[in-house]
Amino acid sequence: MGVIMIFIEMMLVVLLYNSLFNKGKLDNFLLYCLIVSVCSVLFYKFSPLNVTFVYVVLLIAEIFALAYVDRKDRNLVLTEMIICVVITFIIQNSLLTIIFFITGKTREFRLINLILYAISVFIIMGFLKYYRKKKYIDLEEYIEDNLLVSNILLNIFMFFMILKIIYDSGKLSNGSIIEINFLIFINILLNISFYRSLHKTILKNKNIEVKNAYNPLLDEIIQNIRANEHEYKNHISMLYSMIQVSKSIPEIKEKAGSYIGNINNTNVLSTVLDIESATIKAILYSKLVECEQLGINLSYTIKNNIEEAYLDDTEITIILSNLLNNAIEATKESNNKKISIDVRKLEKYKIEVKNNISGLNIDPSKIENFFSKGFSSKGNERGYGLYNVKKIVKKYKGTIYARVVDDYLVIEIFI
Repeated sequence: MGVIMIFIEMMLVVLLYNSLFNKGKLDNFLLYCLIVSVCSVLFYKFSPLNVTFVYVVLLIAEIFALAYVDRKDRNLVLTEMIICVVITFIIQNSLLTIIFFITGKTREFRLINLILYAISVFIIMGFLKYYRKKKYIDLEEYIEDNLLVSNILLNIFMFFMILKIIYDSGKLSNGSIIEINFLIFINILLNISFYRSLHKTILKNKNIEVKNAYNPLLDEIIQNIRANEHEYKNHISMLYSMIQVSKSIPEIKEKAGSYIGNINNTNVLSTVLDIESATIKAILYSKLVECEQLGINLSYTIKNNIEEAYLDDTEITIILSNLLNNAIEATKESNNKKISIDVRKLEKYKIEVKNNISGLNIDPSKIENFFSKGFSSKGNERGYGLYNVKKIVKKYKGTIYARVVDDYLVIEIFI
């Protein structure tokens, strides 16, 4: 009976891991069972030597085996399994506390605790399956991008391991164990509160960084407006003078027409002044200046204010800047240097970026890889721009389409 209960406890942790981070796929279920069976038997046999040491060693071995079976990074699986162990510890200790308050006992009701624990895990798995149908959620992606979560969970894990050592030793009363349980729960709440506060600070700092990056561009736009205003006053003064010295209306028309035709009103600034969003205006202005220097023809159509799509300034900047950066990077090597961007409201907000790729060796079958983490044709430590775009689009349950149409790479985002 003992080894069976150990197997059930270990298997529930693995099933929770599979539900949280493998989206409940059961392709490797039989291999999971084999791994857990071996670990259960070894734990049952060697736990009398030192329960905690044997548990930790077998947990690490189980993590390495799961990483091999799932073809995933071992450090990532380590973090994911610790998360699952912490969740199961919380469930088990909560049930332990409830049972103690009802009966005044704990160790005598281990089987009931296990049954309730199994039911709780399956409820979590069922909820995750239901929730994923309604809203996109990728916990593995979130864990990869938030290392602070891993550190906090390791901290909580160590507290539970200390509790496990104390509980298994049998040297403290049930009441003392429950008191330690409460202290651990308080520690968990404090860690969660700390993480939320720090996360808000990080987001706030990102917004400040974006504003600091584009404020100089907005200042430059304002300075150019003032300079142009002065220039236009000179033009008006000149036209007035022509009217005064001309002897006939035909002469006025001829001189004024000739003068106006020579006025250069093709500067970059004049093309972005009508854009409502200050963020989009600053981004487009910087990219238009860059394209002008590279000899690239960048055209745009901004029909609606994308800020109404619940995107904050940071997210708008990440999406537009990365799409245009990649388009510029490719187009400057192409035979036909043309880029266009189209932003408009359909059923959802549509962002379309097209850039000419004639003369470039781009395999259409690999276009979807552009949005994969770390994918880049420009060397190491690159390839995170479009991946960050993909994360934002998925956050708002949007879609991305990428394809080649008539020598143009077309990327469409609906969000």
